[in-house]
Amino acid sequence: MRCKVTILKTTNSHIHYDYQYGLASMLYARLANANITLANEIHSHQGFKFYTFSNLIIEDWIPNKRGLDFNKAHFFISSPDLEFIRSFTEGLLLEPEFFLGRDKKANFIIERIEIMPNLEISESCKFTTLSPIYVKTMRKKNDKLVEIDLYPKDSKFYENIHTNLTARYEEYYGHKVEHDYFDVLEVKDFKPKRVSIGNSFRRCSLMKLELEASPELIKFAYDAGLGEKNAMGFGCLELVK
Repeated sequence: MRCKVTILKTTNSHIHYDYQYGLASMLYARLANANITLANEIHSHQGFKFYTFSNLIIEDWIPNKRGLDFNKAHFFISSPDLEFIRSFTEGLLLEPEFFLGRDKKANFIIERIEIMPNLEISESCKFTTLSPIYVKTMRKKNDKLVEIDLYPKDSKFYENIHTNLTARYEEYYGHKVEHDYFDVLEVKDFKPKRVSIGNSFRRCSLMKLELEASPELIKFAYDAGLGEKNAMGFGCLELVK
């Protein structure tokens, strides 16, 4: 299930390019307002989080060399959990005003929320990323294992995406994928990104990609995100028609 959230900026301030962490924090706070039990379960759960959200899709760019400036934008929230989307929507409507930015000067108000129609998913689909895909691995460096962020040029990128996707699917549904196969047929328009999350930076990837996989896996990737750290706004996909 997916909803589209349209927002209006009510001040003249711009926002920093790295706004994902602030948006993630706002969304969690609104979820807690509407359903504290669900929010506590998500916060205390050490496993996967089964939702994602997109970058801001700006509808009227205003030139500003210091950051992102606009009056109107929208973003998507997506999850296979219908109760989760309902609680998010309720929380956002209960408290529609919020701010983004470390100085708290860019204020916003939610104009409307729309529930998006369900899509027909086949075993072969083309997607574009609405937020960057993040994938990591551990590799040996100077006799120590260190965490390495992966780009699509590394074959481990695709292996880890598949492993992560099936593990999340199995944890959410409580059973294995009936016909587990997954292949990335093509990647186009790759654009590396570096995103600040808390006190660290994550190297991640925007791209267009064509997937061939079990329809249930593709649907889960569309609903819950592809790659890691989806609840921080990574791996949100849009189906290309």
